[in-house]
Amino acid sequence: MLLKTIGATYRRLAATGTREAGAALIGVLGVMGVSSAVAVTSTTMSLHAVGFTSSTRAGVQAEAAATAGIDFAAAKLAASTCQPEYSSTTSPIFTVKISYSTLATSPGDVDSSWVTGCPTNAGAARLRLISTGHAASFGVAGQSSQDVRRVEAIYPYTPTPASSSIVPSGAAMYAFSQVDPTINNLTLNQGSTTKPSIQYLSGSVTCTSHSVIKGDLILGNGSASVTSGCTIDGDLYATNDVSIVSGEVTGNVISHSANGLGYVNVAKPAIVDGDIYSSGSVSISGKVGGSIVVGPGVANSMFYARSSVGGSFVTAGTFSGAAASIKGTITTRKSGIVTPAIPTVPRWIDFSFNANEWLVSAGTPFATQTLSSCSSSNLANALRTAQNSAMPIIIDTRGCGANTDLRNIDLALTSDMLILANNFTLSSNTIASSNNTAKRLWIVIPDNVQDNTPTCPSGSSSIGNNVNVSTLVNAFVYSPCPISNSGDIWRGQMYASSISTSSPFTLSFVPIGLPNVNLSTGEVFSPPGTGVLGDRLTIRDVVIN
Repeated sequence: MLLKTIGATYRRLAATGTREAGAALIGVLGVMGVSSAVAVTSTTMSLHAVGFTSSTRAGVQAEAAATAGIDFAAAKLAASTCQPEYSSTTSPIFTVKISYSTLATSPGDVDSSWVTGCPTNAGAARLRLISTGHAASFGVAGQSSQDVRRVEAIYPYTPTPASSSIVPSGAAMYAFSQVDPTINNLTLNQGSTTKPSIQYLSGSVTCTSHSVIKGDLILGNGSASVTSGCTIDGDLYATNDVSIVSGEVTGNVISHSANGLGYVNVAKPAIVDGDIYSSGSVSISGKVGGSIVVGPGVANSMFYARSSVGGSFVTAGTFSGAAASIKGTITTRKSGIVTPAIPTVPRWIDFSFNANEWLVSAGTPFATQTLSSCSSSNLANALRTAQNSAMPIIIDTRGCGANTDLRNIDLALTSDMLILANNFTLSSNTIASSNNTAKRLWIVIPDNVQDNTPTCPSGSSSIGNNVNVSTLVNAFVYSPCPISNSGDIWRGQMYASSISTSSPFTLSFVPIGLPNVNLSTGEVFSPPGTGVLGDRLTIRDVVIN
């Protein structure tokens, strides 16, 4: 409107032909310049006001979110096990990180005593919560400095002593992925009131050379072959085919394939004393003491001359051969057959080392000795000294290199002992109790990657000839690396990525377990009690760099 008025005035003066027209033009331009400057200034002031208002609002929201994060984390810490980080992805949006200090008071303006994460030290005295809050609505017009705010709060902290949480659990032998299927010259005995079992999460088995398994064999994903006089004094479970060529299974045999193609072969002179369940078909020329159930697969089953079935035969499909060998009733084309499920083989547990989890029954932590030099003499001397410890002791040899060589070192344990290693070698060892009281020995290669898969730090471990664990020592091996056994006598259990046996190997199963895990179910438990937060000492805003 202003430009239209100025333009009209100029045209009127120009039309009169007067000299004032040029002067008028200069005046008109001056007025236009002043008007434009006023308009720009007004717009800039308006935008700045909008940006300032939105920035103030964002700062209030971000501060409130950060403070809410402090309150949320403090409430969680008071009611449950500590987590190193707490966060929220819905309004109020925050992330809270935890650290701790063993100092009861701050040493001054610069406090470098903080350790990131939840308290792992029994001497922890303070907890620091740093919460980063985010605004729900960010600032506009370039005003973003207040979109994120950070608040720090410090609390006094009293650790709660945890009780012993080492619960006996797990199989006699557990393998995550069995590489060598051969079970050779193994004798597995029951050394306590708990029935033994061999569990492979993945991998097949060929039981041979007169091995004797006084317990169950459970293959989570694999097939089984029983030959050369192997005896399984228990049940045999497999997700694929089972072939019993020679030898005996005193319990039941279950082949449960998800696609209905399971197959069980009992050749002469093999014996199955219990029942057979197959999801696909069977071939029998040996002896079966119980009944046979086949289904839901409808393939044809075979019974050969001189075979023997002490019970009935039921199948979803058909059969051919020597019907007279079946003592009980025969039912074919039966619908609705469901093969019994294979017992669940638990997932792999990634067990890393935390000294605070290794406690005696009164809650007192194990003593700890860390070795940095592991020459044969240094290691032997350290272990011989440690074996006399009146309280349970941890010997950490991980700083000694890729392998801890324990060959030719005998132990007479006065108390329980844990040996930590990157890998180990045993041979010509006698491990005994120094008195008439039972002791426990753990040899642990920690798995520090939490992915439910074995992560081996280096190489493999071996338990060689002439290793003898006495009847008063229960020994446990945990290894994310493969383990080989030959010519040894072991009492306890083994848990590894893969376990091979050769030469006479005798294992008397006694469940021992590890802290805060259930090896029978694959569960991991939080350590009991994390501590008590006191009244807040300080709270302040922290500059975000």
